[in-house]
Amino acid sequence: MNFLDLTVALLILLISACPLLADSTNPVAQNSPVDEPFCYMKTTDGKIVDLGRLCQKPPSSGTSQTCISGANMAAKVSIAQANYDGNFFSGQVINQGCKTIKNVKVNYEVLDELGDLIDNGFIYTQPVTLAPGQSATFRGAVVAGAKVQATYADAQE
Repeated sequence: MNFLDLTVALLILLISACPLLADSTNPVAQNSPVDEPFCYMKTTDGKIVDLGRLCQKPPSSGTSQTCISGANMAAKVSIAQANYDGNFFSGQVINQGCKTIKNVKVNYEVLDELGDLIDNGFIYTQPVTLAPGQSATFRGAVVAGAKVQATYADAQE
């Protein structure tokens, strides 16, 4: 791309921005309480045009959080984090379902150095009842192994 092509491209960009500058829905943000708008354009004369209306995400219908409906409880209870320190298996779960769930537990398996299963079990979360969008932690002593991993979370509606 040579200098002339770059100059023409810049000129086209500036000309196409002229309607935005003249439009009253895109005010100049010189007296804005925000130092620098989130979405803006700086004109050649140094003025800042607030383009916030162009950058806004349209409001979603219904609730702001999308919940997972249906019968698959493992899909509704997300294991957000899991950690094994050699003695204890701990982490966090999130209720991504649309209803309050109870008796939330995390199922796990303990593997040896070769990756063979040597134990499995579950640990209840604290708290054991979770509203939609709420998170809980879990922590429990497990049989020592090379690796402990969560297999799935379970609960009841």
